[in-house]
Amino acid sequence: MMRTSRMMRPAATPRAVAGLCLAAAATLLSACGSGASTGPDSVVTVTITPTVTAGAARPTASTRSNTVKSDVMGRRYDLGTIVAVQTDHGVSVLIFDRWTAKGVSDSALAAQGVPIHVHSDAPYEDLNTKITYRIPVAQGAVFTYRHCVAIDQPPLLRSSNLEEFVRLQSSEKVVLLTLDPRGQAVKAENDPAC
Repeated sequence: MMRTSRMMRPAATPRAVAGLCLAAAATLLSACGSGASTGPDSVVTVTITPTVTAGAARPTASTRSNTVKSDVMGRRYDLGTIVAVQTDHGVSVLIFDRWTAKGVSDSALAAQGVPIHVHSDAPYEDLNTKITYRIPVAQGAVFTYRHCVAIDQPPLLRSSNLEEFVRLQSSEKVVLLTLDPRGQAVKAENDPAC
C-alpha cells in the first residue's frame, strides 16, 4: 500500500503573491524568445511600488488660529466690552465693542494700553455701539478678574476664563485686551469700577 503525503503550504501573503507574479512574468518573457541561442535583445525590469495613502493631518490649535481673521491686527491693546463669543475653525472669537478712554487718543491706546485701576468715576466711554470687531482668542490666553472692594483699597485679583468674562456685570464689563502681532487676544483684564 502506497501512501501519499500532502505538503502543507503557508497562507499566501501579498509579498508572496507579488514574488510569484514576478517569477511568472520572468518565465513568460523568457519563453518569448525566437529559439536562437544568442540571448535576449532587451531587458525588462518590473518594479512594484506600494501605494500608501495617509489620512489628512488634523489641524492643530496653532494652525487653526492662523486661519481665523482678526479685525484688529496691528494693535497691541484694545479696550471695550465683549458683546458675544463665536467659534470659528475651533477658535473662540470675541465680538468686541471698542470703547475710548477719556484724554487718550485711540492710537496711543492701541500702542500703549491704559492703566487698569480702581476708580469711581467714568474714565471710559462707548461712542459707537454699531461697530464691532472680531478678535480671535489665542490658545493659552490669560484672563485676570479684578474686583473692587473699596475705592481706597487695591482690587482683588484672581485667575478667570472667557466664560466668566462674557457674564461680567455692567460695572465691571470694560476689558483691556493685550494682543499679539496676529491680532489675537493673549491677555484680558477687566476694569474694577467701584
